[in-house]
Order: sequence, then C-alpha cells, then structure tokens
Amino acid sequence: MISNLWILGNSDISIPLAIRKTVFSDDLGLPNNEAPDAFDPQAMHLIVLDEGKPVATGRVYHDGQTFRIGKCAVLSEMRGKGIGDLLIKLLLLKAFEFNPSEVRIHAIGHAVGFYKKYGFRETGEPFIEDTAEHITMTVTKETLVIPAGCGEDRGYKDFFKDDKPI
Repeated sequence: MISNLWILGNSDISIPLAIRKTVFSDDLGLPNNEAPDAFDPQAMHLIVLDEGKPVATGRVYHDGQTFRIGKCAVLSEMRGKGIGDLLIKLLLLKAFEFNPSEVRIHAIGHAVGFYKKYGFRETGEPFIEDTAEHITMTVTKETLVIPAGCGEDRGYKDFFKDDKPI
C-alpha cells in the first residue's frame, strides 16, 4: 500500500535526509546532500511510503520570491513504478494550495523532460548546482498539466479520489 507523510522542516527530517543521501550522494555522486540546507527548516517535506517503508521524498517551500519544489528523490529500486509521478503530483497540489503565481524547480539535466510533462517550462540558462547542471523551470496554474494516468495506471487509482482539483 502506498501512503504519504508530510513533516515540517523544524521537525525530525532524518528520513528525507537519508533518502537524499542515498539518491544524490551515493547513486548520483553529488556532494553535500547529507546535511540540511538553509531551506530545510522552513520547508514542508513529503515522504512517500510503500508498505510503510520510505521510498521517496521532496519538499515545498517559499524562497522569498515564490514557491519552490526541490530535493525530489526516489530510491533506485522504486524507479519506473510511478512513484516519481505520485511525488510530483502531491508536491504540486501542496504548492498550489498557497495560490502562488508560479512554482519553480531547479531541474537536474536528465530530469528536464520529466518535469516538462507537468507543464514546467525552462527559464534562463543552465547553471551548476551541487556539481551538476541544472536549469530553472516554472509552472503556473495556466500551464500546469497532470498527465492522464499519473499513478492511476500503476494501482494508485484510489490514492487521489478525494483530491480537490487545482
């Protein structure tokens, strides 16, 4: 059974940090993902669980200008099972609850296509963050797309049955 848990950054965020370390540092070889950063204390952290085991994480926070989604990570054994789609949908739903004009993400190069299917658009030029190339992407309520079958085709059909539309 897939479930989720939201925790505030001023709480114990050891589970999101552990997933980030596994995915970013161990799997991708990106440094500096073991410790909290300046945005962690103010963020709302999402943990996706499979049969009670944490398998993915991401966060939503306000960076002083707009809402951002970041530090999205899915454990390697869960990739390709729709968990990333579930994660992004939940993060977007949470971010748009605050009625921002846009939601921003710093997308690592290989994930740009993944975010485009949600209506994110590239803005600006690529830059280096944590030793990897990223690009800023934004999505608005007008450009937002929740792909058909987002998670539903993988047995999560009832997971969103009570979600309100964006």
